[in-house]
Amino acid sequence: MISGRTRLLDAARELLTAHPELEPTTRDLYETAGVAAPTLYHHFGTKEGLLDVVVEQAFTEYLERKKGIMRSGDLVVDFAAGWDLHVAFGVDNPVLYALMYAPGRTSDAAATADELLRAGLQRMNDAGLLRIDVDTAVVMTTGMAVGCVSQLNRLRRPATDPTADAMRSALLAALTTVPSRQRGTETAATPPRAARLLIDEVAAQDAQFTAAESALFIQWLHRIADTTPTAQEAQSE
Repeated sequence: MISGRTRLLDAARELLTAHPELEPTTRDLYETAGVAAPTLYHHFGTKEGLLDVVVEQAFTEYLERKKGIMRSGDLVVDFAAGWDLHVAFGVDNPVLYALMYAPGRTSDAAATADELLRAGLQRMNDAGLLRIDVDTAVVMTTGMAVGCVSQLNRLRRPATDPTADAMRSALLAALTTVPSRQRGTETAATPPRAARLLIDEVAAQDAQFTAAESALFIQWLHRIADTTPTAQEAQSE
């Protein structure tokens, strides 16, 4: 026989899966579970107590998925992948995420997230990849992640929205000493993307090209990338 506690937990997950953007009411919870209101108070004290347990369960499942990601061997690439997973979890579970990071609320799930983040940033620091101290990096990363998720949820945008990529790139630029092209945050290099990346490289290799060769090469790359040369580049042509 399924216990009242389990029924309530299942009901909370069911309601939040069906409407992840809506926090269920106490009545919603005990009616969906098919139990009387005192059963909820007996097992969890309050509705918030029940939802706290659901948050912990959902976040534990999220951590299991995160652990399943194969490590690339590149700490910055792994950090970027962790950011993507975190944002996806927050967007997929807006109510649970808001409960995790509610002002003045203590959440074991949020504490666990901070511990894992700190461990990853410490590894980056030990490898000489951080430009700031670990404590500041933890605060910056958490603040930007929570802000990113909150904004995406407010605007009802997906985790794949360009805003998330832009914030991740800005964070990595502030945290790490790694040049942008080596941060592993770019998607696969299509010909236009590869051309845009090469333009700066060619411009920086003046010693290997004559002025005419460099200008012609940059002109071709701009054509592939479908961009317009800067005024300085145009003058060199």
